[in-house]
Amino acid sequence: MRIRNSPSFTLVELLAVIGIMALLAVVGVPAIKGLTGSGGRKMALGQLLGAMEVARNIALNTCTNTAVIFPQKQDDGAFGGANNPYRYRSMAVVGWDPTNSTNPATMQGSWITLPQGISFYPRSIHSLQVATNVSVRILIRNITTNFSAIVFQGDGGLSEDPVTGNFNTNISTTGVAFFEGKVLPDPFTLIWNKTSSNIESVTLTRYTGRAFATMRPTNSFP
Repeated sequence: MRIRNSPSFTLVELLAVIGIMALLAVVGVPAIKGLTGSGGRKMALGQLLGAMEVARNIALNTCTNTAVIFPQKQDDGAFGGANNPYRYRSMAVVGWDPTNSTNPATMQGSWITLPQGISFYPRSIHSLQVATNVSVRILIRNITTNFSAIVFQGDGGLSEDPVTGNFNTNISTTGVAFFEGKVLPDPFTLIWNKTSSNIESVTLTRYTGRAFATMRPTNSFP
């Protein structure tokens, strides 16, 4: 009785296939991670540019002040300190009537959260002008407090700092920046992605309020 030979692989062939798969994994995984990170940064850039344009358009259409606000160190006590999930990863658009100081600035839309793994560069938002008496909802509470902000006037241009009366030059020279990594409890200590030598930022033109993207070295921020 004839026995039919069934097709099969030898041990050497199996080991060769496993070796090839391991090599592809070593080469391919970093490339996939790089594509994912690049996608996150592109999404963050689109979110930031979009928020600036929305705030500017609202200011123009309503002839009132509108701002993009950023939760940061001034608000740690109200929002849970270093554990606040909005800290350095979120922004929102708020609007108010500058002629009526009794009404707080209120949100226009909802919070915008950066993609996973992307954070705002702390030094770029600590030096922004402060929007005062802003009423927002964070987590389950309604909070009225002050935020670092980029403020647009009714003509679409950037406003002067209400405290000093001077234009905040940091907005046009260094902008609001973000990077791939996370911020440690000390806001000036950062964990960087291994390939990060520059950070991406959005700067604005003082008189028109138009935003545009730039690349900045890390040492360009105060």
